[in-house]
Amino acid sequence: MKLIACHIDNFGKLSQLDLEFGQGLNVIHEANAWGKSTLAAFLRVMFYGFDSKRESGAFDKERVVYRPWQGGVYGGEVDFEHCGKRYRVSRTFGKTEKTDEFHLYDLNTNLECHDFSSDIGSELFGLDSSSFKRSAFIAQNDCECGSTDAINAKLGNLAENTNDINNFESALKRIHDRMNKLSPDRATGSIKKRTNTITLLTEELRSFEAAEKSAGELAEKLSEKQGQRKELMEIRSQYASALQLASEESRRESLRANYDGILREVEDRKKALEQYQMLFPKRVPEESEFQEKNQEVQMLGVLKTTLYNIGLTDTEKAQYEKLKDMFSQGVPEAETLDEIDDKLDKLARYKDERAQLETKMSYFEAMAMKQEEVRTVVSRHMGALVMGILCVLAGIAGGVAFLLAPALAQYWMIGLILGIGVTLVGAALLIARTMRMRKEEKALQLAIAKSEEEKRKLKEPVDEIQSLLSQVGTQMEQLRREVSAFLEQYRLYCDVDEARARIYELRSQIHEYDRLQNRMEKSDAAREDCDRTRQSLMAFGQDTGIDFGEDIALSISHMQTRAAEYRLAKSAYEAALDKKKSFEEEHPVEELTSTDKCPYSLDELNAMIRDVDQRIEDVRESIEQYNHQMEDLQEQLDLRDEKEQQLAICRNEQEQEGHQYEILTLTQNYLQSAKEQFSARYLGPIEQGFQKYYEMLTGDTSGDWMVNANIAVQVKEQGELRETKWLSAGYQDLLGICMRLALVDAMYPQEKPFLVLDDPYVNLDEEKVQCGNRLLTQISQEYQVIYFTCHKSRMAES
Repeated sequence: MKLIACHIDNFGKLSQLDLEFGQGLNVIHEANAWGKSTLAAFLRVMFYGFDSKRESGAFDKERVVYRPWQGGVYGGEVDFEHCGKRYRVSRTFGKTEKTDEFHLYDLNTNLECHDFSSDIGSELFGLDSSSFKRSAFIAQNDCECGSTDAINAKLGNLAENTNDINNFESALKRIHDRMNKLSPDRATGSIKKRTNTITLLTEELRSFEAAEKSAGELAEKLSEKQGQRKELMEIRSQYASALQLASEESRRESLRANYDGILREVEDRKKALEQYQMLFPKRVPEESEFQEKNQEVQMLGVLKTTLYNIGLTDTEKAQYEKLKDMFSQGVPEAETLDEIDDKLDKLARYKDERAQLETKMSYFEAMAMKQEEVRTVVSRHMGALVMGILCVLAGIAGGVAFLLAPALAQYWMIGLILGIGVTLVGAALLIARTMRMRKEEKALQLAIAKSEEEKRKLKEPVDEIQSLLSQVGTQMEQLRREVSAFLEQYRLYCDVDEARARIYELRSQIHEYDRLQNRMEKSDAAREDCDRTRQSLMAFGQDTGIDFGEDIALSISHMQTRAAEYRLAKSAYEAALDKKKSFEEEHPVEELTSTDKCPYSLDELNAMIRDVDQRIEDVRESIEQYNHQMEDLQEQLDLRDEKEQQLAICRNEQEQEGHQYEILTLTQNYLQSAKEQFSARYLGPIEQGFQKYYEMLTGDTSGDWMVNANIAVQVKEQGELRETKWLSAGYQDLLGICMRLALVDAMYPQEKPFLVLDDPYVNLDEEKVQCGNRLLTQISQEYQVIYFTCHKSRMAES
């Protein structure tokens, strides 16, 4: 049998994956997390479906683990060849096994066929899913080998009738469990438990022999005590007759003494009542009145406490008087304070407005200065014209001076020339400036006219701003006066800039004044209630004729106690009168005399009867004690019968279970022997296959190993055969790989299955990995091998 191709719709992280498989070794070399183990699981699940129970080490069922990460159709297809015929198996998986779908197609006709059922893996390989994963499917870090019922059946060529060998382990386990339950050696075994029970019952039955002997002795003592009691009862009857006669006489004497006592009691109760009546000159208050007054006393205490708690201290009184004087003209309303706040806000706005007006005033003053610059330009032109005229006059004056001064005659020519030159320069400047002034005169006149007009225009807003500034100043001064006048009413003198802080302080003082005034009012009210309650209590005392004094509560308490004692005395006096009346009605005085006399006094007869009663009581206690002892002994004897019956049942059950345990022991031995004889039939081929693969992987031909009938390998270490669980993980994997390949060789001598190896060499050292790669090359000549690995060092040449 071989795989041809596979298509994965969605399985775990794999999606829309197509692969083809060839003869021999098929190496799938991919990096970690590519999905190699998922692909290996896909190939197995396509033939076996998902395991219906949770696997050891898995965090959830396989169906949940491999649910597509990206969604979509959960499943795929696998094409394979079996007995020269090609098939395609298709599976899609739902949330449960019932929702899975299975289809098998004949690829020669592309029609669905029914050569195999949905349990196609078991039908093709002759193994269940668990056994397949223990043989032809080697998962990563799961190379352990072990025998299963299905593997044993396959090895023994019992594929047609595998019930016996398949059920061997389950039958052996059931026998073993049953033997553990019956075990005569285990503390939990029923035979062991029953043995202890039988021993205990035997010891208990021995203790019952003394009880039977004690029962006979008690019966004799009981009969003797019953005779004594009968004699004592006859003596007591005689004493009782004499006592009746003495009791009648004693009764009359007692009645006379009782009557005298009642008379004395009536007199004593009367005197006691008269003493209590003197305590209440006017009247005795009722208990309901005391309850009402006690409530008033409690209320008086509460009022005093309240008055103490809410009363003002000396500091608070001084503060209150100060504030009261401050607000002598009345406490300002919140609306008045809000109006003052509004005035302060308005004053602040006026300040801002005045600042803005002053800024505008500065601006217009700057514009006026620019107009003065125009006048300066005109003055500069006029200065230049005057300069030209002066130059001309200077030239003429110079020339005249040289002509008029003889001392300077020798220089007259030079002076004449200089004067002419200056005159010419001045004339030139005068002419040039005159011509220029004519041109600029009109412009200057226009500029001057425009300057005058601008000055007139600037003057109007300046005047308006000055008027507004005057108005704002007047309003600000008015607000200042109003705020200052308001604060001065309450003796708050400050600059207007501090007025807002003073208003806040005034609000706090108003709040404090209201608080103190409220406490004063409550204190006055509490004082009035306290005085009213006290007057009511004092009036109660005057009504009853009692002066309470200073401590009203204590006086009322004493008064209430005396009133209760008065009522008790009155009730006792009335009861004594009723008692006297009842006695006289029941026992007429003339009947209290009699002539019958008894030889014994009543006390003597009672003493005699008490003595007899004590003796009767002693006998009765003895009889009762003997009866209890007899009852206890009878219970023990009844329990003995139960124990004897229980012992008989235990011995019978012990015999049956002992016989059953012997049968189970023999059965277990026969089954194990048969299993070993059956396993010995295929042990030789397995040992040969294991030796072949072991030598390929290790190169060790010493044969220091042994395979037993349970397909378990033991290796000789330090001179002894040891189980593989004590070896390293790498060596365990090596032995497991060899044993699995040997099992496959032995189970499939004819048509070989494909092998799935999911990187089984991860725990081997470098030398063993190289040998393993050569092993893969060799077995791929006989098997189709699907080999997964993530490292080049573990990648054999295909």
